Amino acid sequence: MIPQSVSHAVAPALVVLGAVLAAANWYLQPQRSTAWAASLLLLGGLAVALLVARRLTSNPARRGAADSIRSGVVFAGSIMAISLGAKLATTLGGGQGADLSTRASMVVIGAFFMFTGNALPKTLTPLAALKCDPARVQAFQRLSGWIWVITGLGYAVAWLALPLDLAKPVSLALLMSGMLVIVGQIVRLRWL
Repeated sequence: MIPQSVSHAVAPALVVLGAVLAAANWYLQPQRSTAWAASLLLLGGLAVALLVARRLTSNPARRGAADSIRSGVVFAGSIMAISLGAKLATTLGGGQGADLSTRASMVVIGAFFMFTGNALPKTLTPLAALKCDPARVQAFQRLSGWIWVITGLGYAVAWLALPLDLAKPVSLALLMSGMLVIVGQIVRLRWL
């Protein structure tokens, strides 16, 4: 029996939770039916992605791709569940809905950048398959991973600690800075 990651159970649970929250929001706020239908359509797309991942799991060579799809569904499902849950809480008279929903969703996106950065050096093209200096490429891969981890951490902290009107430009500046550093390293790697 092949050991399964936690995302095997978490991903479908988040899709179902999102669908239940979207249906509850639709029931309580039928005037926003377009938004709830769009949410359900997106959750349906996530369910299709899980079905594709399930088919890929049967092929041992594609198990990594299936795990990547499930991880993406976990992050997308988390964002949907948090947003829909906060909207439902606001409708039921609890909390500060829009503020909490936005902050929580952005923190999950920051976590996505961190996890992606952590996995980046491990998932790129094997050094033996490249036609360049492996040491320089490996250094670039590690630097890119660290840049995304630090960018994601800063992004999440900005949304947790700063006022909303300041968190948006600061997190965008962090994201753009991280991308510029990586582009600069690509240029340096390519032409030096």
